[in-house]
Formats: sequence, structure tokens, C-alpha cells
Amino acid sequence: MIRRVLYILLSTVVLGGLAGGIYFWSHIQLPAIIADAVKNAPRPPETVSAEPARKDSWQPRIAGIGTLTAFEGIDVTPQVGGIVKEINFESGQTVKKGTLLIKLDITTEEADMRSLTAQLVNAESDLARKESLARKGLTPRADIDTLRTTRDTLQAAIDRLRAVVAQKFIYAPWDGQVGLKDIAIGSYLAPGQKVVWMQKIDPIYADFTVTEADYGRIAAGQTITATFNSYPGQRFTGKIVTTDARMSDASRTIKVRAEIANADGKLVPGMYADVLVDAGAPLDVVTVPQTAVTYSLYGDNVFVVATAKSKDKDGKEVEELVIERRFVKTGAVRDGRVAIDTGLQPGDKVVTAGHNKIDQGSKVVIDNSIALKLQDSNTIQ
Repeated sequence: MIRRVLYILLSTVVLGGLAGGIYFWSHIQLPAIIADAVKNAPRPPETVSAEPARKDSWQPRIAGIGTLTAFEGIDVTPQVGGIVKEINFESGQTVKKGTLLIKLDITTEEADMRSLTAQLVNAESDLARKESLARKGLTPRADIDTLRTTRDTLQAAIDRLRAVVAQKFIYAPWDGQVGLKDIAIGSYLAPGQKVVWMQKIDPIYADFTVTEADYGRIAAGQTITATFNSYPGQRFTGKIVTTDARMSDASRTIKVRAEIANADGKLVPGMYADVLVDAGAPLDVVTVPQTAVTYSLYGDNVFVVATAKSKDKDGKEVEELVIERRFVKTGAVRDGRVAIDTGLQPGDKVVTAGHNKIDQGSKVVIDNSIALKLQDSNTIQ
């Protein structure tokens, strides 16, 4: 009886140990072996797009922002008041120098002119008679002097009246374009009241500011390129004319004036301008596509594709493409490319697409068609 119980207990222990061993192997040891094998298994290479850094010749430029200003611009205003009799221009019209723009009513002045002219004729007749009598000694010289004063006073009054009448005819002072008309026939114009804006816009000025640090590289005659929001993709060229006589002590900037040809009248005063000044001789720079650079607070960097030697499963030596993260110092950005001041040499191959899949030491293969696929997927229709 006791022997049977011992056999049963021994069998239970053996079977329990076997079951525990099976559980330990299948649920603990085997998964750990599999996980370790997966972890240590070589990762397949990632596919990226890459192209070599290249040497370009870039013209050094100074950037500035500014506003267009008319070559000549005035508010057309009368010197004297009066009722508008004629308006000889339309809004936005191009006019020639000497064109009569506005005529004010001169009815009162014409009547005054007739009265003064009649008085002058009479005064000259009286003076002629008195001078004839004076030559015979029949009239005192004091009467002659009084009549001459009266004649000269009337003549001066007539000259003044003619000047007033002339001021009621408002002419274009030079060739130019008038703005929007905001007066009407019959309205009263006070002296100095704005009638219309007139401007000459060919050529047109671009006034922009540059920093104190760039002022030393600015000189009259330098070529500038200006772009405007109204004309995307178009560039307008001109020349620097002069600079302001003083620098702002608040912003440490100085105003620069450039002249741009504007025969077609596309550019109008008040437009916002992005200006680039060609300053100095062209320089050789190393450039990469803008998509190759990763900007961060810790420094700008690029992924460089380098070659490394390794052995395959058969022990043969092979070359692989391996990623190297390299920190660089970036410079100007122009036409989708970035100048690299330090950190790269011409010919270094940099990753331009697929950055999110790689890091230092990643193995890669290059397929430049993925860059086009990424670009197409991001196109806005």
C-alpha cells in the first residue's frame, strides 16, 4: 500500500516537472531566443533619394525690403479758389506737359479786367493831355506826377488780375499719369484743395533699407533685382541711384534709392518690393538641395551617404552604403538650394528624400525616383 502511494507521488512529481519544463521552454525561453534573434538580425537597407553636393558660382547679394515711389509726384491743387468750369482729363489718363487739366470760372475777373482796362485808357488820356499842357507851362508838374501814379497803379492792378486769371487755368507740369478724379463741374475749389494726384512713373524709384553692416557694400550704379507680390515669378532689374544722407539711430538701417525702368506702367507707387542688390564679384560655393538640410536647435545637419566594407554570409567582402549624420554651417538660400559654408565638399552625396527612415549608421540603397513620387504626392491641385 505504501509502495503504491510512493509510486503515485513520484509519478506526480515527474509529470509536474515535465509540464513545468515544457511551459518554461515554450513561454519564456523560446520567445526570448526568438526576440534575441530578431533583434540581432541585420536590418534590410532603406531606400532613399540622394544627389552629390555641387560647386556653384553665386553672385553675393544684399537683401532689402522697400516701397515704390513715383519719379515725380504731386497733388494738383489750385493757388486760388473758384468754381470748376471745365475738367479736361479722365481718371487714370496719361497727359502731356502743358495739357489744360482744370479751368475755374473767371467771369468776375473778366468783368474786373474790363473795368480796369477802361480806367487805364482814361488815365492814359488824362496823362497825355496834362503832359501837353505842361510843355506849354499851363499845368503844374505835381498834377503830372499824380496822373502817372494813377496810371501805374491801374496797370499793376491789371497785371495782378491777369496773374489771378492765369492761376485759374491748371496745366500739367510734366508728362505723367493722373489718378482718380474726385471733383465735378460746378464744385467749389478752395486754395490748396487737392484736385487729383499726378505722377510720373517711368522710370520709378524703389526705396528700400539695408542694415548698417551692409551699408559699406552699397554703391551707386550697382544692379538690383526686385520682385513684387503682384507679379509672381517676374523679376525687374534696375540700378542704385543714391543713398540717404543719414542712418536711423533707432533701427541702424539706411534708405537706399534705386531706379527701375517702367515703360509698360506695370509698377505703381506704393507697391511692396523685395530687393536684392548684386554686391561684389561672384563666389564659388558648395550647394545642396534645400530638402537635404535638417534644421534644429542643436545645429543644422545633413545625411551623407558613405561607403563601408563588410562581409556577407559567405564571408566575402562587399561594399555597402551607410548613412553618416554630418553637422554643417548653412549660408544663403537661393532657387531651392542652400549654400554650405562648412561641413561638406563637392561630390559628397547627401540624402534628399527618405530622412524619416534613417539615422546614423543606417544602411541604404539609392533610388532617386522616390523623390519624384514624394513631390507628386504633395502637389496641391
